Amino acid sequence: MMHYASSEAVRGKLKPGSWADAILDAVDRGEVDEAVCPVMMIDYVGPSLDTTIFIGNGVWLFAKHPEEWQKVRESPSRIPAAINEIVRMEAPVQSFSRLLTRDYEMDEITLPAWSRAIVFYGAANRDERKFPDPHRFDVTRGSAEHMAFGWGPHMCVGQHLAKLEMNAIFCALAARVERFHIQQETRNLNNVLRGFSKLMVSVE
Repeated sequence: MMHYASSEAVRGKLKPGSWADAILDAVDRGEVDEAVCPVMMIDYVGPSLDTTIFIGNGVWLFAKHPEEWQKVRESPSRIPAAINEIVRMEAPVQSFSRLLTRDYEMDEITLPAWSRAIVFYGAANRDERKFPDPHRFDVTRGSAEHMAFGWGPHMCVGQHLAKLEMNAIFCALAARVERFHIQQETRNLNNVLRGFSKLMVSVE
């Protein structure tokens, strides 16, 4: 990917007005160091590959909760809210490490500067103080304030591409599939990512 970003994603080969083209424009204006361009491009494209995890998690949830899939089929306009609920319930990236640049007080505990903290997105998304009945999958919840894409200045810049891909596939499935049935599932054991190494599904 780094070779592609440094050799192929270059001026003259990029779509005008694209994300990568905008990075090169920022280089021309002196706002971005040219050496970091390939990394910035990968930071956008790479995380969007995790969308396949989102999609698998979504199909799994709809198979487990056919009544929620029926709501989506009856009203495809619910798909954006359903996507938010899928990523809240089954965030593909469960945690992320952050370096504290200053002391931070949280719940009467001091996190010291220059220590590392682990932010558990999966736990935050199941916090009953924020989400009533947090373990219930509900496509009408409208849980747009989930932490699956991070928060603030570190929010995932590729989330819009991920949502676009998910919206496209679930719109197509809603028009064709009445119900999902899980034939076989194997969880992928990983310290950070939550998804399946195998998810065999049949459909009606």
